Amino acid sequence: MLEETLLAYIHNDRSASITAKQLHIHVNTLYQRIKKIEEKLNVSLSTPDDLLKIQLACFLKQHT
Repeated sequence: MLEETLLAYIHNDRSASITAKQLHIHVNTLYQRIKKIEEKLNVSLSTPDDLLKIQLACFLKQHT
């Protein structure tokens, strides 16, 4: 669930509304999941360095 959420969120250029619609969840649920992801990975998706690492990891996950 969290992996699917992260991949969709990154794929949708971090658009909460588009991602929530795609996953058929409320936008607040999406924000809760994003917070859990950030806590588990010890990153902040609002920090450029962390965001780049996550984007690269998502790209590699989808293309390998």
